[in-house]
Amino acid sequence: MVDYLVNSLGFSREQAISASTKAPKLKSMDNANSVIGFLEKFGFDETQIHKTISRYPPLLNSDVDETLTPKIRVFQDLGLSGSFVINLVACRPEIMRRDFKSVIFPKVELLKSILGSDENVARVIRKSSWLLTGSNSAQMQKNVILLQKYGISSERMQKLVVHSPRCLLYRPELLEGSLIKVQEVMGIKPESAMFIHAVPLMLICGEEALRSKFDVFKSYGWTETDITKLAKKQPIVFKFSGDVIGSKLNFLMKELGYRPEYILKHVVLLTLSLQNRIVPRAAVFHLLKEKKLLTNKFALCTVLNFKETRFLSELVIPYKKLLPQMYDAYLNKRMASLTESKKQDTCGIAL
Repeated sequence: MVDYLVNSLGFSREQAISASTKAPKLKSMDNANSVIGFLEKFGFDETQIHKTISRYPPLLNSDVDETLTPKIRVFQDLGLSGSFVINLVACRPEIMRRDFKSVIFPKVELLKSILGSDENVARVIRKSSWLLTGSNSAQMQKNVILLQKYGISSERMQKLVVHSPRCLLYRPELLEGSLIKVQEVMGIKPESAMFIHAVPLMLICGEEALRSKFDVFKSYGWTETDITKLAKKQPIVFKFSGDVIGSKLNFLMKELGYRPEYILKHVVLLTLSLQNRIVPRAAVFHLLKEKKLLTNKFALCTVLNFKETRFLSELVIPYKKLLPQMYDAYLNKRMASLTESKKQDTCGIAL
């Protein structure tokens, strides 16, 4: 094995010795050459072959016709591109040692039954290829049944699996615990459209971490009722760390003067990036308002929700000549200068 890796694949002796611990012997030189030829014909380049074999040397002992060809065909039949399959195998070559009949096929078929089409299955695999190697199909099936038990319809199941496929890999008892806690801790019922967004959050964060984030809101004057309303409307807010949530609340409430009831009417504010959107856009908005240049009666909240192209076309580009430093500062994200606009030069912006 060591000599073959060095002489045929360009491994260093140290790399070859390390790899050989996973497969001490070659079935035969001819078989190994057939495997390399198969990979090259499929489109693997030298680097990808090196990466694949170094991670899973036993691949060199695989039967091309009986093992590799049918396994690759499974992914092709799903509509996965050749380049994706190459990257999948290079990054997770252990997938090729899995028994497709007892491991891979059942998972693919289960995903098809949930997602309804090869296209959707391919979409999930592209996003989460580890779904095919982690857990087992029986456990995944138990989780599907469990979700159905809690009233998750086929349509919502599709959305859940597409956006958070990892939910299928948890132990059923852990998943059920999270299904219960979403209702008890966040106040979100299974019939709510937000339930499928809250479940992955609970699985990842856990009750203790979520309650610590609730405490951040309370430190800014939010009540339990306010927090429950927020969770029901936009649970994704709680995916952010406590520090990030605190920074957003500090700016929205102390700098902009928004009250909890206003933020609850515009919960999207808490999902926006503070440094990349809220702060720079607020600075531009207030500068234009101060100079009485706003021709439309937009509220700041509305402006913060504009797509970037619209924000630029309506509030930045029209003032390029009149306020060139604002224009440059916004485009270059030098927002420290924008927020200190009171220390102004002729355009009202300190540089």
